[in-house]
Amino acid sequence: MRRVLSVLLLFGLSCSRGDTSYQIWHAMGGPLGDAFTYVVSKTRLKEVSFGSYNTLAQRLVSAAMSKKLPLLSQAFPSWSLEFYDKGLILDARKVIPDTLLERIHPRLRAEVETSGVYIAVPFNKSVPVLFYNADLMDSLGLTPPKTWADLEKVCVEAKERGVWGFAFTIDPWIFYTLFKQKGGRGLNFNSPEGIEALTYLRDLVLKDSCAYLGSGYSHQDDFASRRVLMIWATSVSYVFMKPKVKFRMRAAPIPVDRYDSVVISGTNLSVFTGHSKEEYDEVRRFVALFLSDSVQRYWSRHTGYAPITDLDLSEEDLREAFHQIDRATYEPRSSLWMRARRYFATEVMEPVLKGYMEPAQALKRYEDLLKTLNW
Repeated sequence: MRRVLSVLLLFGLSCSRGDTSYQIWHAMGGPLGDAFTYVVSKTRLKEVSFGSYNTLAQRLVSAAMSKKLPLLSQAFPSWSLEFYDKGLILDARKVIPDTLLERIHPRLRAEVETSGVYIAVPFNKSVPVLFYNADLMDSLGLTPPKTWADLEKVCVEAKERGVWGFAFTIDPWIFYTLFKQKGGRGLNFNSPEGIEALTYLRDLVLKDSCAYLGSGYSHQDDFASRRVLMIWATSVSYVFMKPKVKFRMRAAPIPVDRYDSVVISGTNLSVFTGHSKEEYDEVRRFVALFLSDSVQRYWSRHTGYAPITDLDLSEEDLREAFHQIDRATYEPRSSLWMRARRYFATEVMEPVLKGYMEPAQALKRYEDLLKTLNW
């Protein structure tokens, strides 16, 4: 994306309306897409779904080259920064009054603000959650962990009693959270903090043998089937697991380490240039609707995303987990990380967690990879 957008800058491209007037592009499906469609149906906006974030990113770049960008689109912060630097995104404050924007949680506003400019409006925001089986936890005589050291102890004791203690997937999100909690900074993964974070996850799987790696959503299905005591997942998983669960499921804040840092996830909505005043008026109406208490309650209840105005508008089961946003931090807002993120899963986490490579070796190799990508 970075290379293509640099080409756009050379040609001084800007977007025009074309056939994309009133369009809002997204990549939401299933119950999430249903909730999105319901909210959008209350406006004049026309939703266009691309199924996945990768496809959405590719279509946005293609649309920029053909001068047919939509009015609005979901976008991760690094995407929005790239488009804003090329003059393709409006400062949201030019369209949406401060009185509306100030209703949004300040930690979420901080993610989209750069040099006094709002490159997007916070939208679908999720938090990491430690889901656990409260019935099983009680029957084993164990206590929900508050720290990662506690989690290791609970995990080992559960496995000694014949139950898998913990499950997670090969996802940079869990690594980056641990990395930040240990004091890591930026993309400096080849560091004591990075090695320590990766070693911890590896040891749960290969040394303690109390945790295992799920594939896709298999760990969530195993949790619903009572095969594992605790899992790392996103708050959105609650909506999918709740109908399957026949025990007391608890959604706890994730454990902490040296620092109580929580990395949140999700996209924002960016407003593109080249559209009419009437369309921008509709953006303002849509945002006002979306930020209303009734819609925020509906949105959170049907999607598992956080209410971005008042966290207490959420379902009670998720409320404590959502309050992690009060101390939230974010993944790097850099195009380098967005391009290199998927490689971290395949080139670092997978070989280490499957025992093919040592953490220090994998992180050094990744550091070299970042140098080749950072051009």
